[in-house]
Amino acid sequence: MERGATHYAHWFHPLNGATAEKHDAFFSLTKDGNAVESFNGNLLVQQEPDASSFPNGGIPNTFEARGYTAWDPSSPAFVLDQTLCIPTIFISYTGEALDFKTPYLKSLLAIDEAATEVCKFFNREVKKVQVTLGWEQEYFLVDEALYNARPDLALCGRTLMGHSAAKD
Repeated sequence: MERGATHYAHWFHPLNGATAEKHDAFFSLTKDGNAVESFNGNLLVQQEPDASSFPNGGIPNTFEARGYTAWDPSSPAFVLDQTLCIPTIFISYTGEALDFKTPYLKSLLAIDEAATEVCKFFNREVKKVQVTLGWEQEYFLVDEALYNARPDLALCGRTLMGHSAAKD
């Protein structure tokens, strides 16, 4: 609210290839019936949008279309216009993924678990492996004479070498 947000939205990527949002206002009633602007952690964690609303990414029948959004704390929340956007996953009441992010998060968890087990062969204290995606990096040992002959290495401590990209 300090950044001008008047509403919040659970923001997710249903299987229809677009983004979707479950909007609500910072609004609640006090015991005496007065309106008050408020937001608490319970609203952050989970919402219940209708999963039948998302063609090619939802469950077709409304009576069986209980879908849930759940906060994904691995992605930062952001304010867009006057809405606090809370990145979430979108799943059915049976646990089926109804978005593109849930399978990704499950695969990160599986890689973490497998890599942690491998690391324990070398160090029994390893409890978690943080999985990240990024550009491929390779490291090479360079002979000192070659290092001294390369101004880019001597000045920067690193270099880029390789074949030019196919599309420049």
